[in-house]
Amino acid sequence: MRTPQPVPDAARRLLKPKTAVVVIHGMGEQKPMDTLRGLVSALWTHDPDIAGPRARAVYSKPDPITGSFELRRITTRNVPLDAGEMKRADFFEFYWAHLMTGNTASSVTRWLRGLLLRRPSSVPRRLVFPWIVGLAALSLAAVLLGLAAAKGLPADVQAALGVSNLPGWLLVAASIGSLLISLIATRWLAPVAGDAARYLSPTPDNVAARQKIREAGVDLLGKLQASGYYDRIVVVGHSLGAVIGFDVLHYAWARHAAGDLFRRHGRDTPVLKALGALEKAAGALVHAGPGEVGAARAGYRAAQRAYAAELAKGVDGLPPIWLVSDFVTLGCPLSKADVLLARDAADLAVRTGLRDIPICPPLLERDDPKRGRFRFSYPVNAVVRIPHHASVFAPVVWTNVFFDNALIGLGDIVSGRVAPILGRGVLDVRLKIGGFAFRHLDYWKDPTAAPPHPWLKALRRAVNLKRLDDRTLWGAQATAVEVLAEDLGDRL
Repeated sequence: MRTPQPVPDAARRLLKPKTAVVVIHGMGEQKPMDTLRGLVSALWTHDPDIAGPRARAVYSKPDPITGSFELRRITTRNVPLDAGEMKRADFFEFYWAHLMTGNTASSVTRWLRGLLLRRPSSVPRRLVFPWIVGLAALSLAAVLLGLAAAKGLPADVQAALGVSNLPGWLLVAASIGSLLISLIATRWLAPVAGDAARYLSPTPDNVAARQKIREAGVDLLGKLQASGYYDRIVVVGHSLGAVIGFDVLHYAWARHAAGDLFRRHGRDTPVLKALGALEKAAGALVHAGPGEVGAARAGYRAAQRAYAAELAKGVDGLPPIWLVSDFVTLGCPLSKADVLLARDAADLAVRTGLRDIPICPPLLERDDPKRGRFRFSYPVNAVVRIPHHASVFAPVVWTNVFFDNALIGLGDIVSGRVAPILGRGVLDVRLKIGGFAFRHLDYWKDPTAAPPHPWLKALRRAVNLKRLDDRTLWGAQATAVEVLAEDLGDRL
C-alpha cells in the first residue's frame, strides 16, 4: 500500500485556514467518538447562530493526525466564522481511555483514604459537608465489611472480638451491605472513579499512564499546529478531561524553546507590545477591588485575545508559535484543585509559586502597583522579554461552565467555581440545578431544544466558534464576577 505523502508547503498555504476544536472526554469506560458526536451536535448541527439549514451538514472523515483508526475527524461546511470570514471547523477527539486500563477498586480506596483521612483544618470550608459525608460513608463501609467478615469466623474468635452476641439480623444486614459495596466497587468505583484515582495520584503504579496521556495530548496539539491547516485551536475538556486538558496545555506551552520565544518577541514588535499590554491588564486584574473584578477580567481577556492573535501569525518565514486561543472546561474538578492537585490551600500556593501549576493570569515576576509595572515575563528589567514557562494562560482564554450542586447528588458536585482557586482570569459561568437531577453529564444534553437550554447557551458562547468579544458573548454580564447562564439571551 502506498504511504500517504504530506501536503507540500506551497499547496498547504493555498488552503483556507480552519478552526480546530479538540474535545477531551471525561472519566469512565468511554467509547471513541461518543463525546465528540454529542458536542458537535450541540455546537454546530443544532446551533442556529452558527449554521443555517443549508450549512448544518457535517462529514466524518479519516483522521490521520491522531493516528487512530478508531477516531474520525468531523468537518463542516464553510460558514461565516471569525469576523464574518468564511471558514470551516474540524472537530477532533483526544481519546485517552485506552491509556488508563487496569483500574482496581483498591486504587480508588487508597485515593479516597488520602482525600478523606486528613486534619479538619486542612478541609476547605466549601467542602466540609462532602468531606463529612464521605468520611461517614467510608467508615460505614469499613464497619459493614468488618461485620460481614466476622460472621464467617470461628465462635471463639467472634467471642474474642466481642461480636458473638450481636443479633443475627445485623450480621445478615452487614453481609448484604458488603455485597452491595462490592458491586459498587467493581461496577462503578474501579471503571469510572478509577480513572480519576489513578490520574490524580502520582504514585509509581500510575506514572507511566499519566505520562502516556499527557504526551499524547501534547503530541496532538503539535501535529495540529504543524499541519498548516489551522489558524486557531480550541480545547474543550469535560470532567477529568478538563484536568487532562489543563496539564496538556501547560506542558505544551512549556516546551517552547527560549530562543524561539526571544526571536518572536523582538524589540518594538507587535507581539512584544501585545505582551506588555497583557501584563498591564494582568496587574490591574490581580489588584482589582471586589467591585472591579468583572471589568478588570474583561479587559484582561481582551488583551489575551490580542496577544494570542499575534502569536498565531507567521512572521518573516517563521511559522506561528502558538495557536490555542481558548480552553473551555465543563464539570471541571479543578474547582477542588486545592485538595486534588495539592495537600491543601497552602501547598497549592507553594506549587503555583514554584510554577509547578499554572494560574490565570500567570504568576507575576514583578508586581509593582505604585509604578504600574507588572510582568510575568523575563528578564524583568529587559526591553526584550518572554513569558515564563507557566504562563500558558497568557494567550489562552479560560472559560469554566459549571452546575450548582446541593446535597451532593443534585446538580454537579464534581464541578464548581475555578476562579477563586486558580485565578481571577478564569470566567466562571454558573448554571442552576434546574430540577431534581444529577447534572454532570448534561452540558450538551438535548441540543435540539428551542429555545435552547441554559447549558447550551453557556456551552456555545464559551467555545465561541465565531471568536466574538466578551461583551458580545455575555452581554451586560461580561463585567460581572460570574455569568449566570439563565440570564443569557437565546440568540447572539
